[in-house]
Parts: sequence; structure tokens; C-alpha cells
Amino acid sequence: MLSENVASIFAPYSKLNLAAFDNLKLVVAVLTDKGEECHALTAEMSIEGKLENAYLVRWGKHFIYCGRNNSYGNPIDEVNDFGCIHPETIAVLQPPILSMQQVSFMCMENSHFDHC
Repeated sequence: MLSENVASIFAPYSKLNLAAFDNLKLVVAVLTDKGEECHALTAEMSIEGKLENAYLVRWGKHFIYCGRNNSYGNPIDEVNDFGCIHPETIAVLQPPILSMQQVSFMCMENSHFDHC
């Protein structure tokens, strides 16, 4: 469940189901556009009793879950239980920082191919 801060920023994107890495790029682009410092990460997480590699964005005290590294069709979520993240596996990523126009194109492209 998203906290109020995270939900208010990402409400326009709540209906999207992008691939995990696209979610990561979207989250980083939106936060960067707002002048917020954030860090793109990959880490192992315990999800439903299984160990999964996931994309995350750390923003202040929030960890935004973008999806499993090899998955498609993920909603943006927030990690509420930091204990499920295995800190020794965290690696910082340097994804391309998209402009908001590029984010719009990415979302339109996803919408188009989802309905073809």
C-alpha cells in the first residue's frame, strides 16, 4: 500500500502495468522532475516466502517497489516492511533519466502495445 506522499505523486501512473525496469525509469524520472533526490537500486527481497531480485527506488525514507527484475506488468508499490529487503544484496543502478516527454512516449507505447 502506498503512503500518502507516494500515492499523491504517482496517482497519474497508478493504472499502468509496465515492466519492472520501465517502472524504475518512470519513478526516477518523476522524482527527478520534481527536484527530489532518489536512488535506483536492485536487491534481493523476500516476497511471499520466496527470494526474488527486484528493482527499487529509495526516496527519502521510502522504498518504492518497481517489480521483480524479470517481470512485466507491475504496478508501482511501496515497501512497508524493510525487513524483507536483504541489505547485503543492494546494488546502486544508473538508469537513464528520462524527461517527462520521454515518460509520456513510454507510457503511450506501452498502452498501444497492451491493446494490440
